[in-house]
Amino acid sequence: MSQKSYADRRDERFFQATRAALQDIEARLATLPTDERYAGAYGVLRGYFESLLVNFAGAFSSEQLAEIRIFLDQLDKITGEDSSLNEATRRKRDQLAKALREMEQPQ
Repeated sequence: MSQKSYADRRDERFFQATRAALQDIEARLATLPTDERYAGAYGVLRGYFESLLVNFAGAFSSEQLAEIRIFLDQLDKITGEDSSLNEATRRKRDQLAKALREMEQPQ
């Protein structure tokens, strides 16, 4: 009995995430009225991206993961998905995003 290699397990996780997202699109989004599909598609894309980010976090540096998190937090803000957060957390997220927007790329 041979164990799967790291690459095989990685590829399997990637495939399963993609398959689940595609099934969600077909089962859930295809049945939505056209005017609701954009919001639904955003949710599926967001979930797919978060899944890939978790499964492949090792491919990113801690700084890159922080930058991605800041980006996703700003999407939460603009779509109103951060409404359950307290004001202090929202302010901190905005401060981090502002600092990143204004930061010069390291040489």
